[in-house]
Amino acid sequence: MKRTLTVASVVLATIALASPAAATPDGTPALECSLGTVDLKHPPLGFPVDKINEAAKQLGLPEATGLGLGCDKAVRTDPYSEIHTYPKEGGPVVLRARGNNRTQLYCTDSIAVSGKILSTLPVETPVVVGSGCVVEANPIII
Repeated sequence: MKRTLTVASVVLATIALASPAAATPDGTPALECSLGTVDLKHPPLGFPVDKINEAAKQLGLPEATGLGLGCDKAVRTDPYSEIHTYPKEGGPVVLRARGNNRTQLYCTDSIAVSGKILSTLPVETPVVVGSGCVVEANPIII
């Protein structure tokens, strides 16, 4: 019984100490989104996911699963990395809301646009539409 608890404690400690950004490959750019991020697999009630998916298809993405609003500042992907510039043609990206948020969105593909993608935004803003997005722990906060 005592040995089982010790093994379980070691396994849990190993999981707890594992890198929280393990899903994010090295060299992935990260953007700070001043107006926030939205996990489109679990959107807020009434969020226009269908309109975002239509826009994503027009931009060449198969499906929108993440959205970053006001994403105009490159930041570190993790505490140990350099700042990587987001490429104009899109690609993998980490979207992080401004402030001390515990989570971020890692998207395997994305496209950036500047404009009013949502009718509720009062001004044109840099928007990143992502596909293949997953919510993961923010390694800068943890």
